[in-house]
Amino acid sequence: MTSLVRYLLVDVLRTQRWLPPLLLYVAVLGMLYASDAGPPLPAYAGTCVLVYPVSVWLTVVIATAEDPVRRTITVVTAGGWARAQAAVTALSVLAALGLALVAALVPVVTQSRPYPPATVAEGFVALAVCALVGVGVGVLCGRPVITQAGWSVLAATALVVLVFLFGRTPPVGNVLWSLSHDDGVTSALTISGVLAVLFVVGATWLGTAVGPRRG
Repeated sequence: MTSLVRYLLVDVLRTQRWLPPLLLYVAVLGMLYASDAGPPLPAYAGTCVLVYPVSVWLTVVIATAEDPVRRTITVVTAGGWARAQAAVTALSVLAALGLALVAALVPVVTQSRPYPPATVAEGFVALAVCALVGVGVGVLCGRPVITQAGWSVLAATALVVLVFLFGRTPPVGNVLWSLSHDDGVTSALTISGVLAVLFVVGATWLGTAVGPRRG
């Protein structure tokens, strides 16, 4: 599995399609923390709003880096759709958690307000939850679940917007509300974290199930 993930990473880097979401992420993150971002937890809530859609975008990039012919070869070499799809999800999770870690640490060195370790830990978990939800959405909107690029973009955009329209609904809405109001953060992160992991697992299973039919 490690060699398969490494192969996918090299292939994604080769396409350079990861540059637009990464540049957007860096630019917006820089603007958010260019001046006083306010209290730590509400500031992390604002960063969660950034990490979620960027994680979706990166996951779609990873899922669609290979054309259908090359993906078929990868599936055969890997030993089946389950391993190939798991590798896509694993690489997407690593990339998304990397975004979450950077977003959790940047205010520690750029903000004049104190960021205690416990607060940074809560912020990272909140960011990780939103990043994992983004991975799940990206897996659902990428190949092999959705094979056409146009439909993939439309579906990803719709799901990103809908999550914010659902208000306090977990996982993302509950995390954002708890951070913004500094209320029940621990319980919200626990429940939302479990749901986010289950969502990623379910999305990966769906990709594995439909892969042989659409791949």
